[in-house]
Amino acid sequence: MSQVEDEFFEIFRDEANERLDRIVDTLLAVEGSRAGADAVDELFRDAHTIKGAAGMLGLDDVRALAHAFEDVLAVIRADGEFPPELVDPLLRAADTLRRQVAGDADSDADLLEELSVSRSRRTGSGAAPAAPAAPEAPSAASAERRSIRVPAEKLDQLLDLVGETVLHRRRLEYVLGERKGRRVDPVVDELDAGDRLLDELKDAAVGMRTLPLATITGSLPRALRDIAAAEGRDVELEVRGSETELDRVILESLSEPLVHLLRNAVAHGVETPKERRKAGKPEVGRIELSAEQRGATVIVTVSDDGRGVSPELLAEAEREGSLAEVLTRAGLSTAEEVTDLAGRGVGLGAVKSHVETFGGTLEVTSEPGAGTSVRLRLPLTLALLEVLLFERGGHAFALPLPVVEEVVAVSETLSLTGRPSLDLRGHAVPLADLADVLGADAAALPPRPPAIVILGGGRRLALLCDKLYGEEEVVVKPLGPLLASVHGYLGAAILGDGRIALILDPATLARGPAAVTQRLPAAADSSPEANAGAPKVLVVEDSFTVRQLQRSILEAAGYRVSMARDGRDALQRLADEHDIALVVTDVEMPELDGLELVEALRADPRTQSLPVIVVTTRGSDDDRRRGIEAGADAYMTKSSFDQQALLETVERLIGR
Repeated sequence: MSQVEDEFFEIFRDEANERLDRIVDTLLAVEGSRAGADAVDELFRDAHTIKGAAGMLGLDDVRALAHAFEDVLAVIRADGEFPPELVDPLLRAADTLRRQVAGDADSDADLLEELSVSRSRRTGSGAAPAAPAAPEAPSAASAERRSIRVPAEKLDQLLDLVGETVLHRRRLEYVLGERKGRRVDPVVDELDAGDRLLDELKDAAVGMRTLPLATITGSLPRALRDIAAAEGRDVELEVRGSETELDRVILESLSEPLVHLLRNAVAHGVETPKERRKAGKPEVGRIELSAEQRGATVIVTVSDDGRGVSPELLAEAEREGSLAEVLTRAGLSTAEEVTDLAGRGVGLGAVKSHVETFGGTLEVTSEPGAGTSVRLRLPLTLALLEVLLFERGGHAFALPLPVVEEVVAVSETLSLTGRPSLDLRGHAVPLADLADVLGADAAALPPRPPAIVILGGGRRLALLCDKLYGEEEVVVKPLGPLLASVHGYLGAAILGDGRIALILDPATLARGPAAVTQRLPAAADSSPEANAGAPKVLVVEDSFTVRQLQRSILEAAGYRVSMARDGRDALQRLADEHDIALVVTDVEMPELDGLELVEALRADPRTQSLPVIVVTTRGSDDDRRRGIEAGADAYMTKSSFDQQALLETVERLIGR
């Protein structure tokens, strides 16, 4: 299939799914006696459009089923009434069409036969009545074009470039800050103008990366209908704030968690019609899905008007500090019996874990007899993140702002059951030194150290640090294969002064020191004065993030560091800088790769004895053999990278 054909199929899938969403909404409105007078015409238009487009693209299975769907609608329109018993087979037909459009289903002969029988019963014969198709509404293609299709990868690349521009801006501010005496008003004015333009560019790029919640809510009313029917409930769904936008990556993975929450609301919350009548409630239960943006955070809430959780669980939550923590405990369930939908206590825990992977949080509130609300706090975008920057033990760290509740200066602490706590307006909040949580070697805390109060994993925790840098918008970089085995971090950010700030995972912090798998070394004084006589290491790596991470590790251990983008750049550095004592290089790089660099070093009498460590994603035995044969002194893989092992290898080869 050519690229052009791929694009046409993608356009068809998008339009077909939008029309199928409308078909399902209309059928549910018919079933609930909420449909307008033109409901059948609307259904006819959508089915007819899907049929026509599928025929042009040669999708015969889709065309045949859409045609059968259209035939049933023709009978309904001729009769002037919509029999309730036809809603279910038409809904199942819409489901099958959706799977066929996605390429996950073939022709369904049984369903085609069922639709044919349904049509025949209404007409009294096997032939469908002749009926002209409803007039087609003007399509986007026939109207003035106000949108274009752009591959998601190109949008991601654009946002990455904007992020790098933001980073470049921060570094420029840092450099100019070092030269305050040279700054004059015109320079400041131009920088301010650049800030405004950069903010506009960033907002535009983020806007292209985000999509409205409505993109994924189309199938939820149908999902709720099936869940409620299986549980013997009568429930309606109201969606508010569907125009609220979220990062595409977050949004695309949010459908299943939302279905989990709807399932929980029906199975654990909304009562049966009989129970609701007895409680003085309307027989039809109500579930509300809402979304709103608050700064760089989007809050998605699923609420029901059901029975709520028991007073016993609320009391336990008061003791534990979080209802979310109690309800997501493995094996806990509030369902009266185990069914296909509920009773094993895993749904809400899965949602919580999913949200936390994006640096978000999950909160639960409930009132007995009145209902339950589950609130998801999510970042608006993953590429740029608002964080609080701070320092402990010479290392820079960051926490996503949505999880930071406040910062307080600590002058005295409490001890509850032998555990340090902070008295926060009459409430005891567990208190911990960040160095202890991370297993880092660090000097004693300063007098009245700042404590950052966070909400992580459904519970509050106050973290002590040395000092705060303040709030900042940072470019989030994945840790990648270099630190793939490290748990407890969401990613890394490169600061204006070139240092790396690790972005902490609040949920992991809340679980305590055992959850963080990478021990951080004590940070050495990496100033030029302190390291003036230290050996110099050349880091050769085409990834800017990995370069900076390796530099941070080596400088923290007391080495001076020079950096190169690839093998050719490294050879130039070696020609200019005669005090380089060791080279750490990647393999896969443009211009001149790592193995070619090693061979060039070994062929030059001036560098043939220079120690070289290869750090790469290539980890097979053959790769290792080629690296050693090329002349590498040590070969390390990024997938099993251990920074302590790197430092020990550097020390061994340099003989420091």
